[in-house]
Amino acid sequence: MKKVKKSGKIVGAVVLVVLILVGSTYWTGKRVEQMFRESVDYAANNGVEVSMVDYQRGIFGATARTDVVLRVSSKEDPTTLESVTVPFIHNIRHGPLSGLTAAAHIRSEAQPTEDSLEQLKEAFGGDQLPVSDTVIGWAGGVDLHIVSPKFETTIKNLAIKNDMTLVEGFKRIFTGTASVMLDNLRFREKKDNGAIRVVELKNFRVTVDASVKEGVMDTGTLKFEAARILMEEEEKEIVDSPKLVFSLENIDAKAMDTFLQAMLDDQEEQESDPPDQTVLMFFQRKPVFAIQEARGGWPEGVVAGSFRIAYTGDGNPNTPIENSLFNLSSDLQMELPRELMMRHINSQVSKEISDSLEDGEENEVNVEKETTDQVGKQITKLLEKGIFVEKGNTLSVDAHLRNGEMNLNGKPQPLETLFELIPPFILN
Repeated sequence: MKKVKKSGKIVGAVVLVVLILVGSTYWTGKRVEQMFRESVDYAANNGVEVSMVDYQRGIFGATARTDVVLRVSSKEDPTTLESVTVPFIHNIRHGPLSGLTAAAHIRSEAQPTEDSLEQLKEAFGGDQLPVSDTVIGWAGGVDLHIVSPKFETTIKNLAIKNDMTLVEGFKRIFTGTASVMLDNLRFREKKDNGAIRVVELKNFRVTVDASVKEGVMDTGTLKFEAARILMEEEEKEIVDSPKLVFSLENIDAKAMDTFLQAMLDDQEEQESDPPDQTVLMFFQRKPVFAIQEARGGWPEGVVAGSFRIAYTGDGNPNTPIENSLFNLSSDLQMELPRELMMRHINSQVSKEISDSLEDGEENEVNVEKETTDQVGKQITKLLEKGIFVEKGNTLSVDAHLRNGEMNLNGKPQPLETLFELIPPFILN
């Protein structure tokens, strides 16, 4: 009798474990399906042409199919793009048996038709089409790895929070907050000439905050920040603690909705709203665009600045173009290390000199000396013209545009001088 009772307890324990596993995999599978469908809907509502075709869920896994519309070179005319619908098959493993550290593993592969296969191979640079492996953690974080002949992307611990809702009566205007966070992103691209380009982001965050009041986007803020950005091709560039905060004010919600709809639908104009009318709606609200804060740390020091431009006119579309600057009010402040400016001008000038030399001239021209001379002259010119003000090891700019006249570092300057304010390192 004791042996029977003991066997009964063992069988009962096994049944309990099985029930727990099946129950947890069922719950996980249901949650994974919900997340998958929400992700497809989110992408479709934000400009990606993707649709859910099928989702078959089992106890320990699932198979899904989506259709994605890609734009690739036309067979008849390679200079134009045409839309090609590509089915993607997603093989999903979920639940405790899929792995101790992950709630689900998803492998996504393109299943192109014979008609589109060659076009896609040409677009992605080889016989291997992109393959994506996604790992969903128990806490909700997502790891993503995408491989193709031309590029490889790895994302660690991606988390998306979206509390935004569509404003009634609009197609593309949302209010609320949303955020995208990831621990690490690494993008590696192999160019046609064999050069390798690498971009890496650490602790990257994007947050959006928007509200609409009486037909106007009352607030609209977009913030980018990271612990570090690494960019590497011919040279390596590292920026620590970069931060960029954009803001919009007094934006007509209907005009913005029309603009976004046209842009996402790849149309030049909306039949229901002529372009002139949309532009007029924008300007009548006296819109403001601002970079509230731009900051980053280079080896030479910190770059910081802000920018604001506002429309102050009456929105009359017949205003002559030569008078349009009188309807703008703008402010720009910026500080950057002198050594950083010199390094990037040096890189640009050195490349220009080397590219201009013909065969055999390299031995006759001292590129390094010529570069140093030109860089020194450019820096001196910028200071003499008052484009930058030197404060110790820092170069600064304080510019204001009012009624068509610009005041730069406390002195009137021609408007053309604005083009010389663009730091060379932005152009590299």
